[in-house]
Amino acid sequence: MLVKNRSFYILFDICEIIISFVLAVLLRYRVVQGRMISDAWYGCILMIFVYMVIVLVCQAPKPLMKRSGWDELQIVLSANLYMALLLSLILYLNRAGNLFPRSVYITFFVLNTVLMYVGRFYLKRFLRAYYKKSGNRKKLLICANQENLIAAIDTFVHSSLIEYEVTAVVEVGKKGNGKEIRIHQIEQGPRGERIVLSREKLREFLKHQVIDEALLCMPFSTRGEINDFIVRLETMGIETHVAVDTYDHQEKAIERLGAYRVLTYSPRIFEPTELFIKRAMDVVGGAIGSLITILLSIVIVPAIHLESPGPAIFKQVRIGRNGRRFQIYKFRTMYEDAEERKKELMKQNEMKGLMFKIKDDPRITKVGKFLRKTSLDEFPQFFNVLKGEMSLVGTRPPTEDEFLQYEERHKRRLSLKPGITGLWQVSGRSSIYDFEEVVSLDLEYIDKWSVWLDIRLLIQTVYVVLFRRGAS
Repeated sequence: MLVKNRSFYILFDICEIIISFVLAVLLRYRVVQGRMISDAWYGCILMIFVYMVIVLVCQAPKPLMKRSGWDELQIVLSANLYMALLLSLILYLNRAGNLFPRSVYITFFVLNTVLMYVGRFYLKRFLRAYYKKSGNRKKLLICANQENLIAAIDTFVHSSLIEYEVTAVVEVGKKGNGKEIRIHQIEQGPRGERIVLSREKLREFLKHQVIDEALLCMPFSTRGEINDFIVRLETMGIETHVAVDTYDHQEKAIERLGAYRVLTYSPRIFEPTELFIKRAMDVVGGAIGSLITILLSIVIVPAIHLESPGPAIFKQVRIGRNGRRFQIYKFRTMYEDAEERKKELMKQNEMKGLMFKIKDDPRITKVGKFLRKTSLDEFPQFFNVLKGEMSLVGTRPPTEDEFLQYEERHKRRLSLKPGITGLWQVSGRSSIYDFEEVVSLDLEYIDKWSVWLDIRLLIQTVYVVLFRRGAS
């Protein structure tokens, strides 16, 4: 996402503009005080406005990560030249040319050119280091015909898409009058990557593997076969790029995926800028929530230990975005042998479907009942939010047992990060006894998602927690 998101490096440029302007004023006046401070603020805002106009009007011919040092220098010089021309026009029309002497503006553009170029250089280094970690890369599935399998892989390798990691290649071949599908899984080992032929059928493989996006390079397949792939992948919430001409099917966008010009099919296409804002909200909210959790633990941890032995923090493997496994954190509300006793209580399960819930669960401690009623047990999940495994608002993260029993259509509810709260939680979770209803609410959240919906759900969550509605 970071590579595609222009706002990510635009933010860096704005910081550099502010630093360059402040330095230019300080170099000219040494000391800034009185009216000069308000003039300096006005100058910074004006420079940022000029920069944003130029960025919107002048599009770079290549993406950030594909530019050479010379390409970047040309782009930075051009941007600053256009900024200087537009600034001159604005100052002339507003008769504000005497706000600062020309030496300040000349110094600013020299400093800004240097800082912008150096900033982009180090930004690219940061992104390369960031995407070296497997956990930060999107997991890509490539589907190709037997005839063009090698060519498709070769094209992808030469595309230098550092933000993607190929997890498997699906080979579609012919067998008699039918078709044969072989899955070449790419595993990461201590000695590097190795290709293993998976024995799983495609349906089971797609259900249980972590796949964020899929690239279809199938020029030798019929439109019906391509459509079957698109439908199957969309059903599980996997964003699909098609490198062939095809027909209208739900939401699509024309994009570039390396050397490919593709149509991207998805049940819901999210704007990178919106996802960037969502993550920024998560970081701020996660940091504040983590501090509150530390303060709460001063009282809650001793209370848990006094009633029952065992760790105060409960850890459990849950399933996150597109099948990623992570450990969720909660204040422990049950006795230590809760998982063993669950098997005995399965006959009393009141939930219809894959989830487990019973009224007056005997495994819950007295302290645990209070923590659940007040939703205080959920607070350690703010650490999951800070780590990027969860979001403040999202879908409910299923357990591993639930996930392994999923049907294909259930996996789409994992196409966004799970959240501490969500539509299910604010809709009265204690009164919902059907797993399909939980799935329906989660899919409704994904289909209607926006930053404003997240804000509304956060406000509703505060109301639900304060008045203890829907907690169990």
